[in-house]
Amino acid sequence: MVRPWTRYWLTSAVAVPAVLALIGVAVQGADIERQISAESTKALAGNGTVVVSGRDVTLVGVPFERIPDTEKAVRALPGVRTVAAREPALGPLTISVDDKQVVIAGTTQQDTWRKQFLHVVGEYAHGRPLVDRTSTSPGTDFAMTTTAAAALVSVLTLEPGADVKVSVVDGQVVMEGVLPDVERKSNTAKLLQRLFGGGVVVDKTRSA
Repeated sequence: MVRPWTRYWLTSAVAVPAVLALIGVAVQGADIERQISAESTKALAGNGTVVVSGRDVTLVGVPFERIPDTEKAVRALPGVRTVAAREPALGPLTISVDDKQVVIAGTTQQDTWRKQFLHVVGEYAHGRPLVDRTSTSPGTDFAMTTTAAAALVSVLTLEPGADVKVSVVDGQVVMEGVLPDVERKSNTAKLLQRLFGGGVVVDKTRSA
């Protein structure tokens, strides 16, 4: 005859190792999660944050143009199973160029990234002052990569005579204004088509 307290003791003797094993797995899982979080955060280098659930990583606030490289870097980290990114909404972006200045208007989610974007583009303005009308807004990003914006500004400011506004809205790139001659008009339109694809570029400019 097995007494009640003996049965309880035997059951506990079986259960306790299992419970301890579960606790060990939970602790180990938490350690792995913390390690993945720390390494992923380091890989982002300040460009966004990470949300880690077990071995799965979600990237938040990463600039749109850096998402592919960031996903690749985080996916290569030890212990990571999956990587996903919350893509920002690409808001309207406008770049206006005349002989006096370059004006940029748009929104992005990080002030650091906003300043870096402006700094790089400003280096290609051929000495013209950059007027900053950008701002930060959660979950948004510029609708043009840094490289594309810098190339566009470089072409438009290379010689005097351009008075042009380029707007990126709802998946279309619209160029309006006046370019000094037919050749500049054609070259600028071709650049935009190479950068964005011919199907999205709308050229409304005219030559002087």
